[in-house]
Amino acid sequence: MTFIILIILAVFLFALNSRVGRLEAIVKELRAGGVVAPEHSVPVFTSTPVQMPDTARVEGQPAAPVSMPTFHSPQGGGFMAWAKEDWLLKLGAFVLLLGFAWFLLAVGLVLGELGRVTLGLIIGAGILFFGWIRMAKFVRQGSIFLVLGSIVIILASFTATYGYNLFPSEISLFIMFMSSMFVALASVRYRLLPLAFTSLMLASFAPTLLLTSVVPQYVELFVYLFVVTLGVLWVVALTGWRVLTLAALVTFVLYSLPHFGLFSAGAQEAVLLWCAYAFTLLFFIVNTAGILKSQDKDINSDVIAAGINGLLLLAWVVTHVASEWKTLVIVGWMLLFIVVAFVVFSITKRREPFFVYAGVGVVMLAAATATTLDGAPLTIAYIIEGALLPIVAYLITRDRSVSELLSLLMIGPALLSSASIVVNWSSHIPWDHFFILFLMSGALLILGIFFMLIPRNEKETSLKDIPSVHLIVGSVFAYILIWLSFHAIMTETSAIMVSLSIYSVIGFIAYAYGNRNEQKLISRYGTVLLTFVAGHLIIIESFKDGNILIFFLVGAVLVATAFIGRKKK
Repeated sequence: MTFIILIILAVFLFALNSRVGRLEAIVKELRAGGVVAPEHSVPVFTSTPVQMPDTARVEGQPAAPVSMPTFHSPQGGGFMAWAKEDWLLKLGAFVLLLGFAWFLLAVGLVLGELGRVTLGLIIGAGILFFGWIRMAKFVRQGSIFLVLGSIVIILASFTATYGYNLFPSEISLFIMFMSSMFVALASVRYRLLPLAFTSLMLASFAPTLLLTSVVPQYVELFVYLFVVTLGVLWVVALTGWRVLTLAALVTFVLYSLPHFGLFSAGAQEAVLLWCAYAFTLLFFIVNTAGILKSQDKDINSDVIAAGINGLLLLAWVVTHVASEWKTLVIVGWMLLFIVVAFVVFSITKRREPFFVYAGVGVVMLAAATATTLDGAPLTIAYIIEGALLPIVAYLITRDRSVSELLSLLMIGPALLSSASIVVNWSSHIPWDHFFILFLMSGALLILGIFFMLIPRNEKETSLKDIPSVHLIVGSVFAYILIWLSFHAIMTETSAIMVSLSIYSVIGFIAYAYGNRNEQKLISRYGTVLLTFVAGHLIIIESFKDGNILIFFLVGAVLVATAFIGRKKK
């Protein structure tokens, strides 16, 4: 197990050195040429203006004071370029890690278990401070020694508790945490984002000690993670690296996954739920503040974190809240997310956070509905919710495109409603399924008419066909309902004749209206409907002994279309 951990940490160490090495190469080029590097080669991780930080280092030059929290991560080089640069130092660091691991676990040495652990902690601390001093002149080399010393301290502390049972887990956890925070302090001092990521990973490995005891200490683990998260947010506040917030959230997600049905923490479950609420509220406030603060800048990490945070909260509520309280708790959090979605949109006018927050709220609404209802009432509730959400969204935001995108949520109720088509309609009308299809058709038709009546921004063309889609799909559900209903109360021949007659009349009216008013879409709709009726008669009904009257009726309707919308030639 220790060997695997060493390999993983070594990979992180190598990745860190690669990023720092490329940074130094760019610094050398900029100082040699006296120009600023192009934007495509130096992507910015923070919201500050693109400029070379005062903390940039060149081998052999002293450090300059820190003023702005900016980090530049140049691309290029590849793995081979990274491997060639200071490859002996990298190889030596990895070999040293293996040596320390074998030293800590070795049996039969002159030093006892306590002596080996103590010596490991002393050596690790020495390497750690040497790395700090070395970074003042050689950032790449200093960062390698810094991380190497922190890993040695973590290995020694972990071995002392898990291997030899010399220290209580709390003491080892504190030592690991302090060594990780020292790395984080260096990342802030020298403005190195990869070093900050490494610090977070080192700190996230430490709480595994709490899971190795006879009785796993889940509450203490979550409290420790909360403290680490506060430390991460402190780094974010100083540097502006909001992507670290997302990384901290992912760490909490990984430690939360085992609690979603894999096992039970017993009496600790209730406390863990409140810990999850605390995490959710903390990330919610931080993400919202980051979005509001960066109205005109990149907020991708904040938006992703907001979505993950909401879904993680929902998972905790669904799996740990009592049944009688589940719906109320979900609705409460849903209202918070939806209200914040509209507030953020009204302030920033940006759609990304609105869709994320509103999407989380909609998912929570669906979950609350599912916990209360089932069967036909559940489908009906989803139809009503899906139809009301885009209308309410438009009334609040006055943004048609936002409302149209929310109307795509009707896809879910439409799929659920499709199950009502395949039930038995042969002998009677199943009224619950009848009402589902009727409500689904009416909801889509109302949405289509609603979007046709409200004004559209001329610049918005990506969703211009949404009203037509709603009208067409709604009419298809209506045609299916007509077909099934008449087959349930009539003979097959009579039901087919009445249904096709209704389709023909509707298709003829749509075709005539579209031609006279130069509405091509409506005209094509009528053409498709009439073609369907004619095709059904020719392909299917021609081989049945039925009422020939329907053939004459449809034929007359099709012939009548030749006299509509024609100009004299």
